[in-house]
Amino acid sequence: MKVRVDKLRRALTPALSHVVGEGVRFSRFAGESTERAQKLRVIYLFALSVCILVPTQLLAAQLYSLSVLSYPDRPAKLPLWLAQDAGLFEKYGLKVEIKAPKSGEDLVERIGRDEAQIYVATANWIVSGIGDGKDLIFFANTGYSVLKLVSRPEITRAQDLKGKKVGTGEPNSSQDRITRQTLQRLGLNPDRDVTLVPFGSRSIQRLNALLKGEIDATTSNEDNLFDLERRGDINKVRVLADNESLKLFIGAGVDFAVTRSLLTNARPIVRGFVRAIGEAIALARRDRTQADRIYGRYLNVKDPALLEFMYRTYVHGAIPERPYPKLDNVALGIEEFSAKPGLKGKRAEDITDLGLVKDLESEGFFTKLSRQPATAEHGTRAE
Repeated sequence: MKVRVDKLRRALTPALSHVVGEGVRFSRFAGESTERAQKLRVIYLFALSVCILVPTQLLAAQLYSLSVLSYPDRPAKLPLWLAQDAGLFEKYGLKVEIKAPKSGEDLVERIGRDEAQIYVATANWIVSGIGDGKDLIFFANTGYSVLKLVSRPEITRAQDLKGKKVGTGEPNSSQDRITRQTLQRLGLNPDRDVTLVPFGSRSIQRLNALLKGEIDATTSNEDNLFDLERRGDINKVRVLADNESLKLFIGAGVDFAVTRSLLTNARPIVRGFVRAIGEAIALARRDRTQADRIYGRYLNVKDPALLEFMYRTYVHGAIPERPYPKLDNVALGIEEFSAKPGLKGKRAEDITDLGLVKDLESEGFFTKLSRQPATAEHGTRAE
């Protein structure tokens, strides 16, 4: 009779686990040669001595450093922030530094100076940089700002907007294109059926104009409508459509792009980044305290009612379990900046890589995450 004796040695650090695996297993059957077990024991003892004798700083140096530019701060960026705070990037061998540009224009300028390997922003800003000659590839997306088309209360359906004023962004801006597509999906011609009234890029400006009676309808982020409801003024507007009913998920997105050189020469590095993002999404879904902590730290949200709203609207709503890049977002950016030489002849598919997320899904990575118990597995950093 053969007797199997197993001893499991757990790897002591994320960096070390990439060398010797998540655990080292010694196996032996009675009467079997001990040569293989002895070799494994030598490997394990060597790895253990490295952990004991080598300074922590040198082990940390094994992490691959990545610089990330992220603009602006939005609720759908929770996975990026949580992956950083919960040590998930380090788990996959990465040391990530997140930098925050001052504006969209500053972001584009810093893209031009090659200040990062990964950029996290609404796709059109990144596409603008590609149009200026930067070789970037979109590889992930973690959601969008929830959008609703709202009107004066007496307007009860989209067709009633004919002949009315609709607030939009500046001509040819992303917001203007979103407004036009919203109207078109509702069966309206934005150039003939309504009068488009340009405002700034912020939806709160358009919402305030609607409340003042300067326009009859506009698109607005749901965050602004939540504030309106808390003030007791939600009855002053009527919701005519939203992302789901319009099947429109472009604009104010959280799109991830990477330099083509990194994706080509070190694809496993980018893959590890996606794994960390995916794990952060799953962690937030099963442990709301993680989401509340991140929103409190990065967006300064303390109000319990608002935190509950954001958890429902974003963590279990706009943020996808599988962070596939959104071709529609990229296509909108190409349309907006089509005059730039770097975009000549380019399609969204030419600057987007679906393969990283697709491969992880094929391997069952996201399914395994969704089956994990509703407890946080990784400690968070000190505040």
